[in-house]
Amino acid sequence: MNTVADSSALRAEIVDMLYANNRRSLMAALVVMVALLLVQRPLISPVILGAWTGVFLTAYGARAFLTRQYEKDQQHALHSERWLQWFRASTGFCGIAWGLAGILLFPQTDTAHQAFLIFALVGVSGAAIIIYSIDTLTSNLFSGGIVLFMIPRFIMHGSSVSLALAVLFIVYVIYVSMAGRSLALSLRENISLRIASNLDNQKVHQLAYYDFLTGLPNRRLLADRLNQAFARCARNQSYGAVLSLDLNNFKGLNDSKGHQAGDELLQQVAMRLQECLRKKDTIARMGGDEFIAVLDELSTDKAEAAAAAQVAAAKMMSVFSQPFQLQNTRYRTAPSIGICLFLGDHCSQADVLMRADIAMYQAKKSDNLNSIQMYDEATHPAIEMRATLENELAFALQANQFLLYYQVQVDAQQQPIGAEVLLRWQHPTLGMIPPDQFIPIAEATGEIVAIGQWVLAQACQQLKYWSHAAATASLQLSVNVSAIQFSQPDFVQIVTETVQASGCDPRRLCLELTESLIVKNLDEVIEKIDALKALGISFSLDDFGIGQSSLLVLKRLPLDELKIDRSFIKDIVYNSYDAFIVQTIINMGKNLGHSVIAEGVEMQQQVTLLQDMGCHCFQGYLFSRPLPLPAFEGSLLSATQALSKPSALQQTQALTGPS
Repeated sequence: MNTVADSSALRAEIVDMLYANNRRSLMAALVVMVALLLVQRPLISPVILGAWTGVFLTAYGARAFLTRQYEKDQQHALHSERWLQWFRASTGFCGIAWGLAGILLFPQTDTAHQAFLIFALVGVSGAAIIIYSIDTLTSNLFSGGIVLFMIPRFIMHGSSVSLALAVLFIVYVIYVSMAGRSLALSLRENISLRIASNLDNQKVHQLAYYDFLTGLPNRRLLADRLNQAFARCARNQSYGAVLSLDLNNFKGLNDSKGHQAGDELLQQVAMRLQECLRKKDTIARMGGDEFIAVLDELSTDKAEAAAAAQVAAAKMMSVFSQPFQLQNTRYRTAPSIGICLFLGDHCSQADVLMRADIAMYQAKKSDNLNSIQMYDEATHPAIEMRATLENELAFALQANQFLLYYQVQVDAQQQPIGAEVLLRWQHPTLGMIPPDQFIPIAEATGEIVAIGQWVLAQACQQLKYWSHAAATASLQLSVNVSAIQFSQPDFVQIVTETVQASGCDPRRLCLELTESLIVKNLDEVIEKIDALKALGISFSLDDFGIGQSSLLVLKRLPLDELKIDRSFIKDIVYNSYDAFIVQTIINMGKNLGHSVIAEGVEMQQQVTLLQDMGCHCFQGYLFSRPLPLPAFEGSLLSATQALSKPSALQQTQALTGPS
């Protein structure tokens, strides 16, 4: 035994064994007492017999009373040391009672009765040594009491036979005591092994079903508890609820204060949550900073069950009103909580947990960050579609499901000067998925980095291919770069290697950035732009006018182009306010030395007005929709042929000569 807990468990087992044998030893002692009284009665005074009987009954009566009190103590294992001391004292008293028998019941003139007394005491002593051998001190107290009082009497007043019997008695006690010690050692080892085995089983059970950090049920035990709740609710046709709780900004705590502070917070949160729920409810830790509560049998009425679940969630939220003491600092946090009701037999465990999670994420997205949200069936299809897309997106690039479309960009003569590369997702079963559905998911999951690198590589290869034909050699390709992609530490290296590997002319590549990217880490943005501009790559500021960039920021950025957002172009002909904004952007671009291009152009009137304002590059449906590569190259060929044909005026001048 090498721990305090193991030592206490061993002592508790020993004490339990000692008291468990008391009833049998008491009955045996009474039989021997009666036999002694009957045999020695003719030779011993009734007064002495009565006195010894009184001592005997007092000793064993105390033993019986002590045993009964021990059995009444429901937590006797916790008080094992105290009960052991009482047992030893009572055993010593009983040993003294038997030792007094060796004095008071000793017939001086009758060897046969002396022998009977010796044999009775030998039997009692031997049995007691074996029974009490598990605790050496108890055994010694009992046999010592007998020897202490009996042996002097036999030596001083006994015959040679009784003296010999006394010596044999001492030898017997010594031998049995030694045998008892061996038995005790074996018993202790067996008990220790059993305790260790039980502790190991408890540890295995603890590790298998409980969270090691908080002591709360883990996923496996939660699944079992949830199934039990389903069964009870189904049997009683009552509603239960699953509550998904997630701490807000937990990652920020780990990053700023370290993981030890995060662990302390989780432990304190677990304690508070346990205290605020009913005893029959389950609170489990799913991992990280996510907790799941299972409330069953709330009500047979759905509205009442929903209200009860809301009350429970409010109680859980209230435990966060007081700050947490973490190391030497006080820390405040609050959760977002999602609730999903269940009836027991109408949904699966996975469905209920997923819906509670969905509600929790909806709560996180709400204006009130620390909120409680009930799962809403109406929002499920959209959320399920997003989950599907998120899962499918992880394999789309590897499965070659992405396509590149090209939308032409034209000059004042409406002749092609380049194109913007636009990403499309052709899903094998869902069909063409719009970019506004999958791009935000790709950015949220980080898949946009790999996808963006693929788009860049395809664009560079296309530029290289076009460089071999006169009609396309001068075209520029604009590639959108997401903020996440641009912020990668190796972004400049990746772009440089991609351009060099393709062999394209970097002067034909334009990277489009968004305003949301440049308002953060401006110095880092400028450093990366300068490094790539040194290769010849140009940069455009996409969707200009709808962001938050200041004139000072624009002045510092080494841009080449501003792209006016389509939202300003849409009503430019009819809305003087939009027209004023566009004119301001064009003037700003010119003053900063940037070219300006307008996107979303759909009418000739818009082109005319933009040209009057000083904008001479355009992109929009008026010229072409985004097209797959073969169709785009076909449109370029048509435009080249149209340009090569002389106009009607040129044909007339050729016939009549110049005027």
